[in-house]
Amino acid sequence: MTNFKTLKQYTFGDTILHYLIDDAQVVEWMVYPKDMANQVVLRQNQNSGFSLIQAKLVQDPYDKNFSNGLTMFNSATSRSIRFVKQEEHFSKDEEKITTICRDSHGNTYRHDVSWVLGSKRLKVRVSFTNTSGHDQQLSWLPSIVLSNISPFYEQVPTGVLDLIRIRSKWAMEGRLEQRPVESFELEESWKPSGLALVQIAQYGTMPVRQFFPYLGLKDNRFDVTWLIMLEGKASWQLNAARLDNRLVLFGGLPDADNGHWYKDVAVGETYTTPFAYITVGHDELLKCSRRLQAPVQEDTLPIFYNEWGTTWGRPNARLISESLPLLKQHSIDGYIIDAGWYKSKTSDWEQSHGDWQVDTMRFPGGFKPVVEEIHQQGMKAGLWFEMETVGRLSEKFQDTESLVQRNGHVVTTLKRRFLNMTNPNVQAYLNRHVLELLRQSAFDYLKIDYNDSMGVATDDAESGAEGLEKNISATLKFIDKLHHEIPRLVIENCSSGGHRLTPAFIERTELSSFSDAHETHSIPIIAANEWLVIPASKNLIWCVLHADDTLEEMYFHLISTFLGRVCLSGDIRHLSTDQWHAVDQALTFYRANQRLIAHGQPFRFGSSILSYRNPQGYQVCGFTDKETLDESGRLLLIVFGFNLSNSEDVDLRLSSHEWQVQDIVGAKKIGLQSDKTNWHGSIPANCYTAKAITFVRKREIEHFPA
Repeated sequence: MTNFKTLKQYTFGDTILHYLIDDAQVVEWMVYPKDMANQVVLRQNQNSGFSLIQAKLVQDPYDKNFSNGLTMFNSATSRSIRFVKQEEHFSKDEEKITTICRDSHGNTYRHDVSWVLGSKRLKVRVSFTNTSGHDQQLSWLPSIVLSNISPFYEQVPTGVLDLIRIRSKWAMEGRLEQRPVESFELEESWKPSGLALVQIAQYGTMPVRQFFPYLGLKDNRFDVTWLIMLEGKASWQLNAARLDNRLVLFGGLPDADNGHWYKDVAVGETYTTPFAYITVGHDELLKCSRRLQAPVQEDTLPIFYNEWGTTWGRPNARLISESLPLLKQHSIDGYIIDAGWYKSKTSDWEQSHGDWQVDTMRFPGGFKPVVEEIHQQGMKAGLWFEMETVGRLSEKFQDTESLVQRNGHVVTTLKRRFLNMTNPNVQAYLNRHVLELLRQSAFDYLKIDYNDSMGVATDDAESGAEGLEKNISATLKFIDKLHHEIPRLVIENCSSGGHRLTPAFIERTELSSFSDAHETHSIPIIAANEWLVIPASKNLIWCVLHADDTLEEMYFHLISTFLGRVCLSGDIRHLSTDQWHAVDQALTFYRANQRLIAHGQPFRFGSSILSYRNPQGYQVCGFTDKETLDESGRLLLIVFGFNLSNSEDVDLRLSSHEWQVQDIVGAKKIGLQSDKTNWHGSIPANCYTAKAITFVRKREIEHFPA
């Protein structure tokens, strides 16, 4: 049996890193809130240790707990990893703890945990150096292994822990799943044999498919939540496992059995995993998830117009000229030209992209005069590229030397092939056709789209998933280069909507497209879901305007954008005076609350909504200007009604004695009233409707002009 003692503890902000070591020199670690230190139990008489570094070398045995083929967790390699030393690195802005270990073959491992001062998350990664004297092949090397959850019990009670994960599919991103671990069979059997395992994964180059790379556990008794999010470039795998009394979260790149990843490491070489991010905190999930996100400094949130919902792939200079004066009248900050601006042999925008020759039938003078016209109206000019893929009718589609291959064949989907981003000739091609076009035409904004996946493997490395990782790493380096070469450039991350809503892309770009749910009534549901993974100030939410929309419908879609950044679309040339008044009213309200949206703490409550295709129920959400309602002096509260069967009176959870209405925009059908205790909203039946209200504390009212 294994007994643990403390190796070392570190305090990073409000979080404690607690390293444990057992009698055999196996190191584990725990992470928990500083204010819970007195509740921590050092468990004794455990079946075995779970090293904070897990790995599997191809020649070493798998574990015995019926897990061969499911996971490589606790392989013979992992079981042989022993502690060597620990190093501390402190600078003005960052603190890092490095734990160095060695396996039975003599290989060296580094477990790095970094904390940026003032942040609320930890960055974790692992490095493997071949010091064995022989070439080695890694079959698995995860970025993070966190055991001892929850550390506040000798024996974890039944029903205390919930597993948390976020599902996703096209145009329906972000459905939350939170259930007791026992419902996933994550409980120990009558003896510690037979590993309980829940695995979520994505194999390919659209890292948000089926699930986000996000996994957590919540201790409901002590109100503590542990969350992990992976960097998420391409293929990934996250797991929750249990053999004995301790739950373990682990993941990173996939393994050789599940996900086609392995890595050859020659003598003296080092391989380093992608980052994983971890946080632990109290309170509701939205607040804990916000700790995982890199802070954003934006105070102003420019409003953009994208013509996609007007032409659906057929932009032209005439339409732009007709639209710009209207947009200027309503103080729009930028105009984005979306897909279809290039020469094409058909009217299908997906068939000919990749050659990137401006269609002079649609843009007779090229882009320079168009960009100048946009700039003359005081707006930023934006352009769409899907730079990593090529369409079937493009000339580049036949350039097999530039394309990704698998097993010697070009990877092809029905409409696309994929550029090999690691190829220097491809990089040179993109320099000429993307970077120089943007620079010479003086564009200020780039929308990068990505509309299919390479699949599970490429031939660019010793293993398929490592080939994917190299390709996407090269894409990210090109994005960095665009920022460096054109410093003013604002870059939007899009992948058929939300398929790249991961830290690797979110944190390299200024904005991300929230979804392809352009005109649906699930927009505010999806946008609120995504608060768990992206700051509102970086999440671009669509509102497609139509001349035949009722004002009620128009307000619903305009107010949906208040959950993030506004992206207008649709044919605005035929909107009525009343419709433009609604747009102006909504955008004036938005601008008055932009700092609150950019920096405020999001909140959300409402009924359970089953269908995203035909949502029924209600959602109350918004932002407070401080972390808690009690501390706040101002808040934005938004009420959405989704085709309720019967009208509903909803308690808005705001004291009518303490809070006063400052401003309102939206549907007249939603009533707002106060009783002796709280504010209430009356949501009508059989319609989709929305209203946004700014509240201020009564003692604060003189500080906030109407």
